Amino acid sequence: MLAVPLTILAVRFRGDMASRLAGVPTPRWHWLVICALSSVLFYFANGLSTRAASGLRIELRTVTGLQVAAAAANRIVPAGLGAIAIHLRFLERRGMTRPAALAAITSIKVAGGVAHLGGIVLVAGTLSDSGIGAAVANPLRSTVQGLGPGPFVLGCGAVCALVTGTVAHPRIRSKARPAVRAFDTHLKILARSPCRALLLLLSQTGTRFFQILALACTVWAFGTSMTLLSVAAVYLIGSMVAGAAPTAGGIGAIEPALAFGLAAAGGTAASMFTAVLVYRLISFWLPVLPGILMLAWLRRTGDL
Repeated sequence: MLAVPLTILAVRFRGDMASRLAGVPTPRWHWLVICALSSVLFYFANGLSTRAASGLRIELRTVTGLQVAAAAANRIVPAGLGAIAIHLRFLERRGMTRPAALAAITSIKVAGGVAHLGGIVLVAGTLSDSGIGAAVANPLRSTVQGLGPGPFVLGCGAVCALVTGTVAHPRIRSKARPAVRAFDTHLKILARSPCRALLLLLSQTGTRFFQILALACTVWAFGTSMTLLSVAAVYLIGSMVAGAAPTAGGIGAIEPALAFGLAAAGGTAASMFTAVLVYRLISFWLPVLPGILMLAWLRRTGDL
């Protein structure tokens, strides 16, 4: 279904796109190879996070493959729910109860949020001096303005009312109490294991670093001189803003956010647009096929 409109658009605007991209230099391929290696290390760091959060002795090959499989699921389901479902089933098949598995997944998310906010604090000076933050937030701001404040407020109110009503229901509270108790117990065990907690935080910091490095490599591949700190500021703010989009993997939101941010940081618009598309191709789309193969392998071995 998408092939027909995409073909029409490609034929209709091919001349305009060719003229706009004519000034984009030929990429330096060694930077793209480093981008691919950084993407692989991203999955490895995520695997270490799963080992640290769960406390299970899982082979690095298996847990790294699990991250690739979870990434493939995330290409379909928004808000990271695909990866959560894959991790939940895997940890349950490895012997963890559902509340403990949910606690492990939650601890990964919390550590990732702490690492992300810590990175924003580190690059705060770059944001204030360059106007990157405003450039990254412009696509989301224009979308909200296009929808109007009424629907936006109404949607937020409906979500809050649904969550409040669900949590306050007596039957749901009585059934959830044992699960919440087991959830709290697992988090306390993790808190009393400083080595595991430190490994979890460092590995989640590593996932952000490798994604930033992958994006920086594509920027450098197209001949743009930009500091790693500026690229980090664009990625951290852009990915946070794009997280508000209700699409799988932030498709359609993170691309303009990163492109506008990189252009505000000093790159040319055409080169930065091309760099972002290449970055998304390498780090986001290429792992889909290996992820599908890993899903099949994990099911065949009984881990899913």
